[in-house]
Amino acid sequence: MESIDDIARVIKELGPVERQALMDRLAQLNAQAEGDGVTQSKIQAIEEAMHDQLFLADLREVMEDFSHVDAEETAA
Repeated sequence: MESIDDIARVIKELGPVERQALMDRLAQLNAQAEGDGVTQSKIQAIEEAMHDQLFLADLREVMEDFSHVDAEETAA
């Protein structure tokens, strides 16, 4: 994966028409994400969950439960 610096460098090298096309596409993707129900409040709730000790404890428990299943091999 490219670093953000690499991406910024490429964007700076774009011509005005290409840069505007990129900005238009980003605006479309942002509008689509909002239309799909990805709102700032949902993003904020996810960020808060990352610090919720009860949620994290539940997540660890579920991960541990599935670690045994993940280790099982299936017949090919």
